[in-house]
Amino acid sequence: MITLVPFAREHFAALSGWFGSEADIIQWGGPLVHFPLTDVQLQTMLDEGRSTPPKRLCWMAMAQTIPVGHAQLVFTWEIGTARLSRVAIAPAQRGRGLAIPMLRQIIREAFRFPTITRLELNVYAGNAPAQKTYQKLGFQQEHTQRATIQVNGTYWDTVRMSMQRPTP
Repeated sequence: MITLVPFAREHFAALSGWFGSEADIIQWGGPLVHFPLTDVQLQTMLDEGRSTPPKRLCWMAMAQTIPVGHAQLVFTWEIGTARLSRVAIAPAQRGRGLAIPMLRQIIREAFRFPTITRLELNVYAGNAPAQKTYQKLGFQQEHTQRATIQVNGTYWDTVRMSMQRPTP
């Protein structure tokens, strides 16, 4: 059983330990996060949740007392959109089917706000397992933007996926 808890300072070391390279960090956090992942970077993410309404909300997924996953929602309240971002499963926990139950809870969190009508995400085109997981959850591919970032001499494309608020 996976439980979401608000991401807190006590989770910083666990999350930081999941990424062993700049490429790992970029795949998780995009071009604005840098290796090694520091407490300052993580605190900035937490601080974005303190505004009203929040700009960003972050969670750790726990299997009892063990951190097994992480995900964030970034809100654009003016247009009723949330963006699923910075999704990770702990390396030792991958392949155990944890992503879908964790993300179902995150999707519920996004749509618990009545003004949020659309949930979107960006995923690098080379991350086929993540794309497959998102499709299983109901996300649909919208488009691919070519060469959005260069990592270790290779350009990565970004795939935009989205879903609308489920009808009751």
